[in-house]
Amino acid sequence: MTLAIIFSIIGIHWIADFLMQDEKWALGKSKNWKDLLSHTITYSLCFTILLVFPVLFTIGFVGFFVFVKFLLITFVCHTATDYFTSRVVSKMFAEKKYGSSIPNVGGFTVIGFDQVLHYVQLFLTFYYLLA
Repeated sequence: MTLAIIFSIIGIHWIADFLMQDEKWALGKSKNWKDLLSHTITYSLCFTILLVFPVLFTIGFVGFFVFVKFLLITFVCHTATDYFTSRVVSKMFAEKKYGSSIPNVGGFTVIGFDQVLHYVQLFLTFYYLLA
């Protein structure tokens, strides 16, 4: 896996998970499936749009089906991760537990852990399917 691929995955993840997440979804995904799925479908579509042409030019049409597997795994894993972490963060924020003294185990730390889980999934899935 090259640095260009690593930085592309990081950048696309940031765009898809933050820039393209509506505030309603961010606040509601811990409470209802519609907001959670709206977020994770949009997230997956961002990956599709931003990666489909480089993938096609790099690995061709046969590799495209492997790319579809990457997207499906990413959609399922992102949905499962956000299902659990958003509920923990929502509860902590409701209790005004944003952060704490060291070791910091507040809500923002859970958001950071959520991001680590997403990156681990993205890099492992890419490595085993597309690298």
